[in-house]
Amino acid sequence: MPSLSFNDIATREQFQYARQYFTCGTFLCSERDLRDPRVQEFWQTLYRLGFRDTLFPGWVETELQPELASLWPLPRGVQFQLMNGKTPSTFPLRDCDECTETEIDGAVAACGPLSVDISWISALRGLPSNNLCGVQLCLNSTWTQQCSEPDPGRHTVYLSIGTRNSDDAAREWLHGTGLRFGEPRMGW
Repeated sequence: MPSLSFNDIATREQFQYARQYFTCGTFLCSERDLRDPRVQEFWQTLYRLGFRDTLFPGWVETELQPELASLWPLPRGVQFQLMNGKTPSTFPLRDCDECTETEIDGAVAACGPLSVDISWISALRGLPSNNLCGVQLCLNSTWTQQCSEPDPGRHTVYLSIGTRNSDDAAREWLHGTGLRFGEPRMGW
């Protein structure tokens, strides 16, 4: 079963688009980032708008109100993540749950500028070991060191050839697919 996750809202356009499908989101940053003057100024703006930290310092939950669009671009160290969807059959937001193919198809069809990652952990035929093998589709995002980051307009497919296949076996398998590959990324 595939798993689906929406990445951070990185642009005003993404925020405006997300308002069609989602009702709530969270501004968050680390306690270390809260010491940065730009982040402090941003947090003060949130306070002036009537928002306060909820679960712990650096965590502000909010409804997706139109006036929040003016806060983008967010300062470095501040993230905005989507929480609750208006139409869960179109955009399932469940913590680490697997999704049906129908839910995936609906999310891909409607994702627009949103950054979405979809992963399928499964055996890849022909590899000696299938441990941690799979495929990841990144829409409007690219894989960096340990996560994907928004990259509007870029859609990429990553293959994980597992952790127990030798470099020679991996190269031979990749060559045998007949596909063109870009630079490898950690884990993909």
